[in-house]
Formats: sequence, structure tokens, C-alpha cells
Amino acid sequence: MPSKPDGRNKSAQKKEVRGPAKKAPMPMGVAVTGNIGSGKSTAVKIFSELGVPTFDTDRIGHDLLGSDSRIHAAVVKIFGDAILTSGQIDRRKLGELVFRSEEKRLKLETVLHPAIMAAVAEQARNFADRRYVIVEVPLLYEAKLAGRFDYVVLVKADEKTAVARASVKLGIEREKVLERLGAQIPQSEKEKLADFVIANNGSEEDLRAKVLLLHSVISSLKPERN
Repeated sequence: MPSKPDGRNKSAQKKEVRGPAKKAPMPMGVAVTGNIGSGKSTAVKIFSELGVPTFDTDRIGHDLLGSDSRIHAAVVKIFGDAILTSGQIDRRKLGELVFRSEEKRLKLETVLHPAIMAAVAEQARNFADRRYVIVEVPLLYEAKLAGRFDYVVLVKADEKTAVARASVKLGIEREKVLERLGAQIPQSEKEKLADFVIANNGSEEDLRAKVLLLHSVISSLKPERN
């Protein structure tokens, strides 16, 4: 008769059962926001020069529109072929339509924001050894994304300065800038919600000094994410 396998053989034949792989730890997430012309992108650039990993949600969203076929199809379904140029989504055309319709803006956010935040989280895990990362989110409060971050930095500027900056950067007239400012939550309201506020009405060197000070403060903080 064939011999029965002993207990040791049975044990050897068992497959090791493991739980789900643990995700890499996350550094603190710090959002930088501000209304049009505030200089938030310049502040983010300075954080980057200090060695802090930075992410631009607008850029990530743009990349997703061009690389993710499901997102591309969903956005075209919402806005129609009017946003296409040579088969690709034209960000300028899309932006104009979003600006005119809050309903469509909310639909676009429903499609884009989960994918953008997932991409940010995935990329941030590559910097688990860093104290924190910076994420530039222009419409943070409008999109109700503040709760996704440990801390929020608001970069602000007076209206005259902001309008002048935005007119030059975007190549649009003053009235258009004021129109866009009017479509955003007032800066005064955002100041009440942010953890840190940087006034940016001066030179880039002035801004650099403020960012350097804030960098030292944030580096000493603990995560506050709910």
C-alpha cells in the first residue's frame, strides 16, 4: 500500500498566507492655495528650491485628460466636441466653459478630483522619508478638498497687485481678471479657513524669506489629517 504522507509533508505543502501588502507611509500633505494673481505658484517654486517635493494638481489634471481614455471620454460626454482641438481636449476651451457654468464645473470635478488626488497620494509615497510635501491646489476651498490635507497655506495679495500679475501672466485684460476673481471664494473668507497665510505684495525675495520661515515651522509640526 502506498504510504500516507506524514504531518511534516502536509505542512510543507501548505502555501503561506499573507495579508494585503502594506502601503508605504505618507509624508504630511500641505496644500498651497490662493486666488488668481496671488503668487501661489511662485511660493510653490520656492518650496521646491528648498528641497520640498511639490505637486501641481492642474498639471496632473492636464496629464490625465491626455493620457486616461476613460477620463477623456467622460469629460467629452459632459462638454461635447466643442472642447476638442484635433481630437484632444483643449484646456483653454474647457476652462471657458467651466467658468461659465457652475453645474458643469461640479461635474468636471466629480470626474477629475478623485483621479488627481489618487495620483498625488501615489506619487507622495515615493517621498516617505521627507517630512512633508507641497500640493498646489488653486481652487482648494471651492472644490472642498481642504480636508484631504494636514495643513493649508494661503498665499494672498491685494487686488491691485493680483490683477496686475494675472493680466501679465495670462495675457488678458483687467476686466477678465476681475471677472475670474469674482467667481472665486473671497480671499477674506479663505484667510479664516487656512492654517497659514502669506501676504505677497512685494518682491520675490520678500516672498522667499516668508516661505523659508514657514518651511522651518512646518518641518517641526505633526500630521493633523483627520
